Amino acid sequence: MSDETPMFTLVKSQDLDDAPGDLNEKSKLLVNTLAMLCSFYNAEDLASFLHSEMFENAFRLGNAWIGLELGLYEDHSKTLDVFPAKKELLIVDNHSTGVFEGNIYRCSRENETAEILMRWFSVVYSKDARFN
Repeated sequence: MSDETPMFTLVKSQDLDDAPGDLNEKSKLLVNTLAMLCSFYNAEDLASFLHSEMFENAFRLGNAWIGLELGLYEDHSKTLDVFPAKKELLIVDNHSTGVFEGNIYRCSRENETAEILMRWFSVVYSKDARFN
């Protein structure tokens, strides 16, 4: 994988509940931005975003109300579901790759999020991916 190619994508995939009524304008803009495919060059950048103040103010206000799809940039068939909640990020592996015990991982710290994303990437990434 070249240094110029992103590793991960993130996009809004589902509404679990209505968005909180008290979202500020910046948070609403972030929700709209994630309706389009966003890319990240490495696990640290993605983890930093998922644990940023801006992300927390928009998505980590209480119970999960939105679902996000996290995928490999070079193979969009390799995905995880991410459900942000106040106390943690719930990461679900619906493809049962065996990376997470019970195919679910709960994380609350940026560094553990980056580590688990790299572990997942190392298992599912292939140099022979469809988009190489």
